[in-house]
Amino acid sequence: MVAELWRYPVKSMGGERLTELVLDRGVVGDRAFAVVAVATGRVLTAKRVPDLLDATARWLGAAAEITLPGGPTVRTDDPDVDAVISRWLGQPVRLERPAGHAVAVEEYQRDLDRPADMTSFDLPTWGFVDEGPVHLLSRDSLDLGRQWYPDGDWDLRRFRPNIVLTSAAHPGEGAAGDELRIGQAVVEVTGPCIRCVMVTQPQRDLPKDRAVLRSLISRSAAKFGTYAAVRHPGAVHCGDPVTALVPGQADGVTTKERTH
Repeated sequence: MVAELWRYPVKSMGGERLTELVLDRGVVGDRAFAVVAVATGRVLTAKRVPDLLDATARWLGAAAEITLPGGPTVRTDDPDVDAVISRWLGQPVRLERPAGHAVAVEEYQRDLDRPADMTSFDLPTWGFVDEGPVHLLSRDSLDLGRQWYPDGDWDLRRFRPNIVLTSAAHPGEGAAGDELRIGQAVVEVTGPCIRCVMVTQPQRDLPKDRAVLRSLISRSAAKFGTYAAVRHPGAVHCGDPVTALVPGQADGVTTKERTH
């Protein structure tokens, strides 16, 4: 069953908890904007600029509203939005929307204390997502993480899921190729989410905690949650059942009798 739903209108900023999400190519309104460094033209993420996590954003339908920590609230369609965010981050930046061409991200790959570990990769032409348009995580996995590292704070905000399940389909929220009917939508699991330094970063009331990532690396090869692609668009609500389908039968009635 669907326990929680989350959307993150600005890449690497805090998101909003919702009672409904609409899945199309991805989550409508999710990662609809990114903060781009004027000097390089590359997308900034919280792996390199942790302060981004201290801001929150909510989707307004065609624009997003950004609330800066201890500061103003500004809309993405305000004429001075770039100047406001640039002053906050202490460097010239601009907000961008997907423009039909690949945009590069440059970030620290593993650890902020190792500047040599830089990586650059292109985001999809249609959205600012890394590996998959929908991210699934279960409360079972969060509970397991707490067993691995009881002193850590396994707040799901560290992991930035879109759809939180009450329990996992099986370890890892499904295996690659699994098709899941979630509410009105059908998604196909494309693979595990490989965790990085992002889960260790501080944000608002969550402290920096490197041991969260160390525990994931030692216990699950850093795999925690899954990515999925949308096969059939539709709305998803909290409380909706999650049903595993026979692969290729998303439009039919044959299912494995397993709901979560």
